[in-house]
Amino acid sequence: MLHWTLEVIVVFGAVVLSVVAFKHRKGEDAFLCQDCRFNDPEKCLKEVRPYAVECTSYRKVKAK
Repeated sequence: MLHWTLEVIVVFGAVVLSVVAFKHRKGEDAFLCQDCRFNDPEKCLKEVRPYAVECTSYRKVKAK
């Protein structure tokens, strides 16, 4: 019984973490390039540009 309880707790924790990560992902339901500081063909040479949904170089444009 303890084994099943631990499995349920682990699965529930994984689901909760997935939901939290999904809500806090970058890009706010849009392609990252739309609000990326490097959204310029000369500055960003990544082949996924301009349709990137994941990018290690993503930096949000600073508000003026």
